[in-house]
Amino acid sequence: MQANIRTNALHGVMSVMALNMVQPFIGIFAVKLNATNYQIALLSSAPAVVSLAAMIPGARLIDRFPRKQRITMAFLLAHRAFFLALACVPFFTPDRRAAMLVAFVALMNLPGAIGNVAWQSFISGIIPQQLRPAAFAMRNRWMTLAGTVVVLAAGRMLDLIAYPRGYQVAFLLAFALAVAEIWVFSRIDEAWVEHMQMQRASRSQGAPAAAAATTSPATSESPASLASPGDDRSGPLATLRHTWSQVCRQKAFLRYTAASIYFYLAWQTAWPLFTLYQVRVLGANNLWVSLLNLANTGGSLVGYSFWARYANRHGNLRTLFAASAGIFIVPTVYAFSHSLYTVAMFNLLTGAVFSGVTLSLFNALLDVTPERHRTSYIAYYNTSVNVSAILAPVFGVLLLNAFGFMWAFLAAAFLRITGSLAFLLVDRMEARDRSEAAGPTACAATIQAG
Repeated sequence: MQANIRTNALHGVMSVMALNMVQPFIGIFAVKLNATNYQIALLSSAPAVVSLAAMIPGARLIDRFPRKQRITMAFLLAHRAFFLALACVPFFTPDRRAAMLVAFVALMNLPGAIGNVAWQSFISGIIPQQLRPAAFAMRNRWMTLAGTVVVLAAGRMLDLIAYPRGYQVAFLLAFALAVAEIWVFSRIDEAWVEHMQMQRASRSQGAPAAAAATTSPATSESPASLASPGDDRSGPLATLRHTWSQVCRQKAFLRYTAASIYFYLAWQTAWPLFTLYQVRVLGANNLWVSLLNLANTGGSLVGYSFWARYANRHGNLRTLFAASAGIFIVPTVYAFSHSLYTVAMFNLLTGAVFSGVTLSLFNALLDVTPERHRTSYIAYYNTSVNVSAILAPVFGVLLLNAFGFMWAFLAAAFLRITGSLAFLLVDRMEARDRSEAAGPTACAATIQAG
């Protein structure tokens, strides 16, 4: 198990090295290609549209594979192969380059979204629930250190090599790192997971009555709780109705999904505004984009250890509220800042705060998804939040066009505050349900003892 945890962390390092050669610089690359404001917004919205269409069918495909490692590798590699397509964008005519960039970024999310769902499902079986906060905190710390080095080196390289050749070199290097990433992922031992599952199945068969009495609705289901991908029942419509009725029984999952939809809308509204403000107003070059990422990740190095301990004491939902409560600071600073130095300074603080969000978002999702058909539930969740990812960037540009940068940033800050409160509400509702469930049990125990 410890070997898998270490390999998972190393895979995270290789993944962030490949992705950080590309993702931090897509926005400034688009600006250099003379992309419009709405094309900048589409860099976030268009991939979400593709994800919306791909995730649920992709999850049903993934569920057909009892061993998920190889299919996950295939989709991850297909996603990374689009780095080669991005390197070809400068070969198009100038009037088509920005549109082709948006198209490639959107299309790469087809295998990317399915690969992400497959990875989440796969890794939830690799790392037991009680070890996840510490394991993912370690993985995130390693990723932060590696990602910081790569993004600084890539930013400097892009400024030294003539445009657009620098971007082409960066994208090609990213693909080479991605190949190494897939090899590291292949070293995770999936056979160990199968062994543990067989042990759990053996124990549950030995005590079926006890298992039925103690199973929690939030972590397991009856064998027929969801229609399996190969179960036709009375047809697709009947299967859909059955699936929906079973999902609706998972109250914890539905609450968390609803809160996440609103949170993602609030969180991502400002994303295109940051890129436009950094480059067009503050005059950031590739090195400055790297430095802003460095400040943010530098703060997160301190934050991960704190938030992992906090999550162990208070749970992932409470951690999610506490961490997300501070992210309104980012658009607030942008609203009144006219200096890249000021933005970088506050990025250190917000990086430390936001590390708690990145750590607990995934762990909280795993807490509320049933173990049976977990891949499908993760797909339902990701599909739902991608609705917000489609709308939020476009909404942010609408705010910019209507009110200008300052008021658009302040509106985004207000939305982020209310988004964090949504997780507090879910946490309170979960605590109430636990209290009500414990009440009859405690009462029955008292009567029996009397």
